[in-house]
Amino acid sequence: MHHGSAVPRRAGFRRGAAALTFVALTAGTALTGAPAATAAGSAALAGKACTPTEGFSGCRLFDPTTAKQEFTVPSGVTGLDVRAWGEGGGGNSMASGGAGGFVAGTLKVSPGEALSIAVAGLNAGDAPGGKGGSNGADRGGNSSAIRTSGGSALVVAGGGGGGGGDIATGQAGAAGGESGQDASEKDRGGKGAIGAQGGAGTGNGAAGADHAKGGAGGAGGAGRYGGGGGGAGYAGGGGGTGAETGSSTGNNPTTGSGGGGSSYAEPARVDNARLVVGSGTKAPEKNDPFWAPSDNPVDSGVAEGGANAPGGPGRIVLQWQGLPVDRLNQVTGTDVTTQPGTDVKPLAVVAQGKDGKPVADASVTYTIEDPDGLKPLFYLTGGPDDDKTVVATDAQGRAPSPWIGLGSRKEGSFTVRAKTLGASTAFTVRVKESPYVVSAYGGDKQKAEQGQDFADALVARVIKAGTTAPAGTEVEFRVEDTAEDAPRFEGEDRVVRVKTDESGEATAPALTAGEGTGTYTVAASVGDAMTQFAVEVVPGDGSQEPGSGEESGSPSPSPTADPSPSAEPSPSTSDGTSGTTGGDGTSTTGGTSTNLDGGSLASTGAGGIGLLLAAAAGLAAVGFAAFRLAPRLKLRSRDDG
Repeated sequence: MHHGSAVPRRAGFRRGAAALTFVALTAGTALTGAPAATAAGSAALAGKACTPTEGFSGCRLFDPTTAKQEFTVPSGVTGLDVRAWGEGGGGNSMASGGAGGFVAGTLKVSPGEALSIAVAGLNAGDAPGGKGGSNGADRGGNSSAIRTSGGSALVVAGGGGGGGGDIATGQAGAAGGESGQDASEKDRGGKGAIGAQGGAGTGNGAAGADHAKGGAGGAGGAGRYGGGGGGAGYAGGGGGTGAETGSSTGNNPTTGSGGGGSSYAEPARVDNARLVVGSGTKAPEKNDPFWAPSDNPVDSGVAEGGANAPGGPGRIVLQWQGLPVDRLNQVTGTDVTTQPGTDVKPLAVVAQGKDGKPVADASVTYTIEDPDGLKPLFYLTGGPDDDKTVVATDAQGRAPSPWIGLGSRKEGSFTVRAKTLGASTAFTVRVKESPYVVSAYGGDKQKAEQGQDFADALVARVIKAGTTAPAGTEVEFRVEDTAEDAPRFEGEDRVVRVKTDESGEATAPALTAGEGTGTYTVAASVGDAMTQFAVEVVPGDGSQEPGSGEESGSPSPSPTADPSPSAEPSPSTSDGTSGTTGGDGTSTTGGTSTNLDGGSLASTGAGGIGLLLAAAAGLAAVGFAAFRLAPRLKLRSRDDG
């Protein structure tokens, strides 16, 4: 199943809860996961999050796009492991295209440095391959490149030459290496580029462009039977000759294929550089974990020369060793329970170092284990649903998974494992029937400044067996984040229990923002049946009107659909009067992050806990600035006097 959005169709109205389109990314396959969400005040890294190889914590994979992408080197990173493939040249039934080139090494960088990324593909890449001359001749492959923000070449992977239009068993030249290969047709095929010098064209085929002139491949010669185009690169390969007569008229073959482009690694910036040439149509480094075959029988795999097919696309992968991750803390989705056939909202972890600080830009790989045959799969944008995906942590160390769909209506459980270099954790998701439905009825998706109350109370509505739940049914509200700087009910309680009124509604006490900024999840549950609210804490600079989230925090006219109910609890035997109990809580309920404003904001932040309420009047006299600067002490319960 393919989706244009990471939000399941059954929950399409929950647009604020979707992962970015990975951000994201676009999302993708096991190598190209959902795009990383964007934290407030920081831009998500370009590319798609990918599972790094041993020894690396961060990974971005770039496939062809029509526009160049800018990658900003993460904080603290001074070296990038680089792997780049150029595009293979196109081939036909008479002549095959040449393979694209491969370049690898360690690129020396500075934190915050901007790099320009161009990946070769149809109408994409750094320099264009030469056009086929005419009538069945094929174009040369485009080049992939990493350049400085000023345009200087750091890494260039050349493109293979394109097949000529009238040759039996012809072979275009593969890309370099420091030099591209010549096409196989003696005196008719284009020549491979040599270093910074473009390859010569043959006959009426055009020469490839020198590096100083952009590195484009030379066009194939024109004629009734066209010549193949040269591959692009650091310098371009030459085009093969075209002709007016061909072997189909009883003559010997008269046209030629294109030569391959050259590849390059800047000696002053790339250590341990490897420039690898393919063999004919065979792509170089096919044993690399980031190389990928075609997902269909028509197209070619990464950098493969076309064998009666288009050439395979290029690819660039960047890896790095960032701050070490000591642990992954579950912040939404612990002990989730859902109804059979109901989608599971995103789970989320926060990556932290030994000092407890969040670790940004780490790749977190989510994997589903399904012993009970429930057929759960991540909803992925732009690709098939899968049981594995990769998400990058944002500036607050948070990595939310995509939504999870269930392909079976059976009861049971499954496990979702989150893993990064140095740490892992496992979520358990239970699937079971329940007569209860809990929905967010009011107060969802609102904002408050640090230390302030959220303007609207959280209101949950409970349905039992299709009708309003009995008055006095107990609902538990729980802030899922355990950090001391997270929001708390009445400034102190992480968990409160509230009884429903005659309308089946339970209203939580005032929720007070802590010093942590970002998006937080509050779960409301009746037994295992539950729903989630998303609230956002913004910096206390007076610029944000409390309560002005993406949507109004006022109650909606009808309950929110798509809750995740489960086992039936025993309703309270008290009357219909609403009431609350508070504390730290000992039980756990599931919950998932909900993004506000289309982005995922972390639930961790710079810490602190509340001021004494006794000081509030004095602070009001000197203004909120004093409130922000004063030491934060733990708020006492308002019921304590």
